[in-house]
Order: sequence, then structure tokens, then C-alpha cells
Amino acid sequence: MNRFIIIAFLSLMALLVSAGCTDLLPVQNDPGDQPAGTQYPTVYEPQLGEPAPQEPVYAQANSPSAGGISGITRMLIWADIVDCDGFHNMDGLVVKYCFYDAMNRPVSFDGTSISMQVTVYTPETNRQNQQITPKMLYRGYTTISRSIPEGNYPLRGIWIPYSELSLADSDRGIGSIHVRANLPTGVVLEAEEKYIWPALR
Repeated sequence: MNRFIIIAFLSLMALLVSAGCTDLLPVQNDPGDQPAGTQYPTVYEPQLGEPAPQEPVYAQANSPSAGGISGITRMLIWADIVDCDGFHNMDGLVVKYCFYDAMNRPVSFDGTSISMQVTVYTPETNRQNQQITPKMLYRGYTTISRSIPEGNYPLRGIWIPYSELSLADSDRGIGSIHVRANLPTGVVLEAEEKYIWPALR
């Protein structure tokens, strides 16, 4: 009887050991493990020293001056022939102007009065191609209050009617245009442009 009890006890012990090795009995989870389904997504963090993305910076060329009228140091002039009636005649001239600062940037202004003196001369030669002292054909005064904007503005500028030019029969035509500008800051600027525009007969 005792032998039977011992054999039964040993068989029970062998059964328990076998069940533990084959996961038939529940085991306690490792405290360091997380239950299934609770894994968190990986969050990307930039490494130290990694440059942050930056917006591109674009350089501006020919940007206008921010100094206003007080920054003007230079003046440029030119002139266009105007045909008002469409008959291919020179009815007059429009003298155009542009002001620049010390950095050669155009200066825009509006509401500031600048006194302008415009003088028109004959060429340095007459109809016989002889060298002469240029004769004054016109001198006028006007006041401008704003700059000429960029773009196609054919009538923006200082208007000089052709009928006001004192041309003689011996005059070859228009040779040069001289402009003198008196700024409210006390600065006086002068500019000249030379042309050979024949006189109309």
C-alpha cells in the first residue's frame, strides 16, 4: 500500500513538472513586458545638430530707394517725340526724368515740388555742316510733384510744343536738351542729353 502511494505521488510530481514545461499552466508576465496591443508608435525626433528647415530668401534687384527725396544724388533725362495728330509730324517733345540715390537706385516720390528749368539748344553745326556755338531755342520753367512710374507712359513728363522753339532757316534742328532741377533740400542737379533732330519746314 505504501509502495502504491509513493508511486502515485511520484507520478503526480512528474505530471506537474511536465505541465509547467509545456505552458499548460498559466505563468506570471515579466514586469518589464507590455501586454499585446499597447505598443506606442515610434516618434521621430531630429538629432542634435540637424539643421531646421528654413524658408528661402530671395535677393531683390533694382529695388527702389527708401530714402525718399532727401536721398537723391543724380538725375537722368531723355526726350520722346510726340505726334499728336497722327500725321507723322513732330508736334512737340516730352522730356522725361528719373532720379537716383547714391546706390544708383531709382527714387520715387509723390507730393514733393521740384523746380525744373528746361533749355533746348541747336546742334554744334549748322545746315552747311559748319561748326557753330549752339543757339538757345527754348527755355522754360515748370514744377514737378511726382516721379514718372515705370511702364509705358508716353505723355508723362515735361511737354514742350514744337511751335515754341525759336528755329531759324539756318538752324539744323534740335541738338541738345539741358535740365536743371532745384530740390527742396537745396541740392541742385543738372543733366543733358544730345540729339540731332532736324527742323521741320
